[in-house]
Parts: sequence; structure tokens; C-alpha cells
Amino acid sequence: MEKTREEFVVMCRTAVVDRESQSNNELYNFLVACFVRSDKGLKGYVDIDDVDNLIEEAAAMPRKYGYAPSNDEMYKNTEERVKSRKILFKQMDVEKEGKVTLDNWIAFATKHITEKVNRFPKDHLGGKADDVYKQEFVDFIKKAVIKGSAEYKELYFYLLKTFVKGDKAKTGEVDVHEFDKMIEYAATAPRRYGLAPKTEEMFSNDEERFAHRKHFFAKMDVNSNNSISFNEWLEFAYQHIVGKVAQLP
Repeated sequence: MEKTREEFVVMCRTAVVDRESQSNNELYNFLVACFVRSDKGLKGYVDIDDVDNLIEEAAAMPRKYGYAPSNDEMYKNTEERVKSRKILFKQMDVEKEGKVTLDNWIAFATKHITEKVNRFPKDHLGGKADDVYKQEFVDFIKKAVIKGSAEYKELYFYLLKTFVKGDKAKTGEVDVHEFDKMIEYAATAPRRYGLAPKTEEMFSNDEERFAHRKHFFAKMDVNSNNSISFNEWLEFAYQHIVGKVAQLP
């Protein structure tokens, strides 16, 4: 399935930090497909003659989005490329048996992808406090409420990820209980910098918290079918963030 550059970044980031995520499943299936297409002899492993194809298969997607260099940018000639691929083959062939098994490939590729993801631009919403300073986050979120900005795109995909995380049944809708959990997840970023109160600071007990969330949910559920879709969640979250940004110095 085709992805935008932003979707690709979100997929990679999510895949390497959450092994239970759909993104991780997608990455795993992609790596398996690369392996199978490179196993020309249907032997269950890839030998040194096929490793070049394996690397090319896997590099096609990140190259498409500008996150991996082309062969022409990396190598002066074919001989240099082949030599480099043989070195990679030896790194994957940890048992020194002259072959790369599926587990060898998955381990190698996952490590490589994780290293690449760590060099992506800062993740202002899903990162850690030691990755993004408070002022950086404030500057980011002020720009994120401007629709059409690069920061808004990042906010959009963060809110989409939050919705998908809540949509356990994969129906494109969430109920009030899932919405309650989505609020907690979405609040993680501002709470990280002291820009949003903790749940226990806002409510005296779980019943009070849920009643409060249920009230907001009912406002979004305009057709009263006990569920909301992504567009309703996006608008609710966006307007909430706009209000919070207006209060920032």
C-alpha cells in the first residue's frame, strides 16, 4: 500500500518501539517478503549470490522517501558494490555457515532500521523528554496548530496513531472506553513537560474521570451511536490543542 513520506516515518518509528503494533507487523511482513523474493532456489535461506538482491529489495522503500542513498551515490562501480554486499553478508551470517537464515536477516535489518530511525528528525510528540527540550516542544506545538504546516502534519499523524491504538476492533470507530484511554495516551506529550495536569491531579477517582470523559465523548457523538470516527477525534483534539496553545506565553 502506498504511503506518504510522513506515514513512512510514523510507521518506522512505531515499528521499532512497539513490537505489538500494526506497524511492527507491517515491517516484519515487508522484511519476510524481501527474504522470500531473494531466496531464488527456495532453499529457506539466502546465499552470498543472492544477498545483493536482498539488500536491493529492502532498500527500495526507504530510497523512495529519500531515506537511503542510491547505488550510484554509494559506490563508484559494480565491483565496489558487490564487495560491500559481501561484507554485509558476513555480518548477517553470524553462524558462519555460508548462508543467511530468516532470523539472521530479521535481526540484522531491525538493528539497521532502528539506527536509521534514531537519526530521523526529532519526534516532538512521541519522543522522550531528553530528546526534545521543553522550549522545542512549545515552539513545535505553536506551529502545529497552523494547518498546512509541516508541524501540523506531524500532529495529524500522531493523533491518527492515537486513534488507531484505541481502535481495538479495527472498525474505524472507538467507543467511550477506548476514547478514555486515547486521552491518556495523547496527554503523554504535554504532561512530559508539565504543560498538562496528571489525571490524579484533575480527578478524585476513576468514576469522576470517566464521567468527565463521557461528557466530551457525547458532544462528539452527534449521531448518538455510541462511537466516534477519526475525523471527530481529530477535530476535538485539534480544538483542544488550539485552546491550550492560546494560553502559552
